[in-house]
Amino acid sequence: MSKIKLSTDRLTVGLYIQLPCAWGGHPFLFSSFKIQDKDQIDVLQSLPFNHVIYIPEKSDKNPRPANVEKSEVKGAEQESAYLSALWQEKERRVEEQKSYLRNLRKCENQFKKSLSMVRAINLKLDNQAPQALADAKELISSITDNLNNHNSTVLHLMEEGKEGDKYHSHVFHVAILAMILGKALALSEQELIYLGLGALFHDLGKSKIPNQILNNKPQISSAENNYYKMHVRYAMDKINNIQGFPESVTEIVSQHHEFLDGSGYPKKLKGDQINLLTQIVTVANEYDNMCNPTDKHPARTPYHALSYLYKNRGKQLSKEVLGLLIKELGIYPPGCIVQLCNEKIALVMSVSKANILQPNVMIYDPSIPKSDAAIISLSEKELKIEKVIIPSKLPENIQEYLNPRARVNYYFEHSEE
Repeated sequence: MSKIKLSTDRLTVGLYIQLPCAWGGHPFLFSSFKIQDKDQIDVLQSLPFNHVIYIPEKSDKNPRPANVEKSEVKGAEQESAYLSALWQEKERRVEEQKSYLRNLRKCENQFKKSLSMVRAINLKLDNQAPQALADAKELISSITDNLNNHNSTVLHLMEEGKEGDKYHSHVFHVAILAMILGKALALSEQELIYLGLGALFHDLGKSKIPNQILNNKPQISSAENNYYKMHVRYAMDKINNIQGFPESVTEIVSQHHEFLDGSGYPKKLKGDQINLLTQIVTVANEYDNMCNPTDKHPARTPYHALSYLYKNRGKQLSKEVLGLLIKELGIYPPGCIVQLCNEKIALVMSVSKANILQPNVMIYDPSIPKSDAAIISLSEKELKIEKVIIPSKLPENIQEYLNPRARVNYYFEHSEE
C-alpha cells in the first residue's frame, strides 16, 4: 500500500490520511482517517505541520492540484469553536477510557480472586470434600447475589489465566455463562445456585482420565473414546460420597453430555428427559469447548462458535437457550477481532446487554502506544463492524498490539461489597 507525503493545502474531502505527529498532538480521535468535511480540512490546515501522509488505495478522491487557491476560509472565531469542540470531545474520551480501564481492572481482580477460589475448591475435593462443597456454595451464592443486583450485565474479556488453569478456567467460565443465561430465563435464586454448582462440578470425573486421551481428542480410538465417556460415571462416584450434595446439581453432572435428539451419553436421554438446568449448562459447555478446546479440536472465534452452534446444533441443543446466548453475548462477543467500517482493526473488549449491538472495542493504531490503545464504544461513534477476522490471519504486529486471547474468558462487571 503506497503512502505519499502531501501538502495540507491539497487536502479535500474523501482522502484517507495519516497524521505525522503523536496522538496527543492533534484533536482527532484517530491518527489516520478519511476526511469527512471541510471543517476537518480547516482544522488540519491550522495544526503545526504542513503535510500529511496520503494513502491512495483507501481514498475516494484524488488530492487537489498543487498551487490552486484555497477555498474560502471560515472566520477565525468559527474555526476556533470547532477546534475547541474537537479537543473537548477528545478529552472526554480520554477520561471515559480511564474510567473504563478502572472498571476493567477491578473486574479482572474479581475474576482472578474467584478463579483462585475455584482452584482451592478443586484441591479440597479428595480429602476435604464437605468443605469443598461448602466453599463452592459460598462462591456461587456470592456470584448469584452480584448478578441479581445488576439489571444490565456488562461482560468483559479477561486476561488469560495461568498455563495450568485450563480446567479451572473452563468450569468457572461455563458457570458464569450458565448463570447469566439462567438469569435471562428468570430462574429463582436457588436455581441459579444449582446451575452454578452443576457447572463448577460437571467435569469432576476427568481427573481419572489419562491426559493422552483428554488432550488428543478427536484423534483417539473407539476404545479410548469409550473410556473418555466414563468421566461422567467417575464424577457420579465421587459426588455420591459427598454428604449433602444437592440432587439438582447431581442431575446436571450426570446429564451434561445428553442431547435433545438422544445422541448424547451415558443414557441417550431425549427432549424433556433432560432438565432445563442441564440444557443451560450443556449450551455453555459446548460454547466454551469450541472457543477454548483443551484437545486437538480447532479453536473457533466467539463469533464463529455462536454461528456454528445455532446453525448446526439446533437438534441437539435448546434453541431457546442458544438464542439467549446470542442475545447475552451479542453477534460479536468479546474476544472477536473485527474490521470496522472505517477499515480499522479492533478487538471486542466488552458488551453491555443494554447496548448489545454496539460493544466496546480496542482500536489498533500504531501511532498510539499499546498501553494507551484507544478503547471506544461503538454506540457513540458512527462506526459499525463490517466483518470478523480470524486472529491467525492478522500480521504479527497487529496480533502483538491487540493481543487476541488464546483462551476466551468472560466476567461480569459488578461493584465490590
